[in-house]
Amino acid sequence: MIPSRRRLALWLLCILIPCSGLESQTKSARPAGPHTPLADRINAILADPAVSHAQFGISVVTSDGQQLYGLNEGRLFVPASNAKLFTTAAAYALLPVETLTWTTNIVAGGTIDANGTLHGDLLLLGAGDPTLSIRHYPYQPPAPPPALGTPPPAGPTPGTPPTAGPNPMEVLQRLAQQVEESGVRNIEGSVVGDDSYFLYEPFGTSWGWDDLQWPYGAPVSALSFNDNIVELRLAPDPASPSATVAEWSPNIEYYTLDNTVTLAAPGETPHPGLNRGPGNMMVRAYGTIAALGFHEGLAIDDPAAFTAAAFKDALRGRGITVAGSATSAHRYSIETGPFAAERAMPVKPAPTRAGLDTIAAPLEGRKVLATRVSVPVAEDITMTNKLSQNLHAELLLRMLGRVHGTDGSFAEGARVVRQFITSIGVDDNDFFLYDGSGMSMDDRVAPRSLTKLLVYVTRQPWGEAWRNSLPVAGVDGTLSGRFKNSPLKGRMWAKTGTHNESDALSGYISTASGKTVAFSIMVNGHRPGSKVEIQAIDRICEAIAAD
Repeated sequence: MIPSRRRLALWLLCILIPCSGLESQTKSARPAGPHTPLADRINAILADPAVSHAQFGISVVTSDGQQLYGLNEGRLFVPASNAKLFTTAAAYALLPVETLTWTTNIVAGGTIDANGTLHGDLLLLGAGDPTLSIRHYPYQPPAPPPALGTPPPAGPTPGTPPTAGPNPMEVLQRLAQQVEESGVRNIEGSVVGDDSYFLYEPFGTSWGWDDLQWPYGAPVSALSFNDNIVELRLAPDPASPSATVAEWSPNIEYYTLDNTVTLAAPGETPHPGLNRGPGNMMVRAYGTIAALGFHEGLAIDDPAAFTAAAFKDALRGRGITVAGSATSAHRYSIETGPFAAERAMPVKPAPTRAGLDTIAAPLEGRKVLATRVSVPVAEDITMTNKLSQNLHAELLLRMLGRVHGTDGSFAEGARVVRQFITSIGVDDNDFFLYDGSGMSMDDRVAPRSLTKLLVYVTRQPWGEAWRNSLPVAGVDGTLSGRFKNSPLKGRMWAKTGTHNESDALSGYISTASGKTVAFSIMVNGHRPGSKVEIQAIDRICEAIAAD
């Protein structure tokens, strides 16, 4: 039998041990830094029960890195598209992005006789150019809405045919014209999309399989055309009142369509559905659509093969015959080691900030039939950050791996980015990236690693250009619809991030006192579909700006 004093001591011990544990957990979640009006404003926002389910991580620092506010700033969060800040900043630091371009070459895989017959294949040599599309450069912000009371624009004159929309095939048609001008009239072999400049790794670690059919989950390839997507348009069938007809853009033979979509009854809410499983070339369209029709983008399966099929069609349009098929040529990884080990290997970046003018796949002595040179990389970085374009960020990561590492792979790109980020003083334990866009649910980033990066960038000669590539509050990019009626409009440059139950916003704020501060706000674990966390992020930004 335990004496009464010992029983009392054990009872007190049982109470004190868990209490001290709870106290330590509470302290770790308390804001760091001095007790200030800024801390009071942010803490009041976070005290709202509506956001109590989620975990917030916040770091706010001055332009010289002094902490103004911190909450869980050293904990690791899923960064979503805030990962693009690391990728694009590394590109600015390690590449001459203001002048560097991509070059895509079309070459002959055999001899060409006097009659213009190519005895062999025609190859498209991809080098990671993300601009083979109908996108217009440089990036332009969306036009402001018309003022209240402004009459709507006049419609087309009756009997006038509708104006044709942008032609996604134009960029390939221009290359096909060059092939024709080179004298080629017949191709005995196939049209080959060669994306072997990068390893064939179309998807990153822990990319959600249900994301892969949509444009934001498009596969990565050194030969990418039209952002590796195709648009499906469904409209009422004039020959059958309840049925629909389909059209693809670009209109090339690629996917097979199983279309059972019908028109929604008058007054009924339409519910369209699309499905394409990974690796499946069959698209199933089902459900109902409105009388005005429906359109949606779908990721393609093999970008190099898709580009080859589109280019074969463009050649046909120039009267050039192709006896063979449209196919792809990939280069597969033989690496068997863990990703983390390859990422951790030190790398010495090549001195190319001023010594590299274009990125191109090796010609290997083959005759060039057509060439396309892109806009400077910096212009596409702006497009990438403003619109949060995943594919373009991944192609940038691969280019970093190819130029400064040993190959164009996810691991080599992550290796180069890691080397850059740790070289500026960020703790290697504060971030781990599997990709360049933030699509991986295994990416982890501490808010303080981002504010350290943001402060570093302000001291670089390219810092202002990189900052200007970020969305501006209430003005453009992914922030064009946020802060429109806020004092922050035009005074914040920040990268958004949204992926499943994660939200993030990191960048720079010009405060009421005229100072510029760097901040990072990350939220993980909120309820699916909840918007209150984004609203809280916006309120926190306004609280920061009030200083």
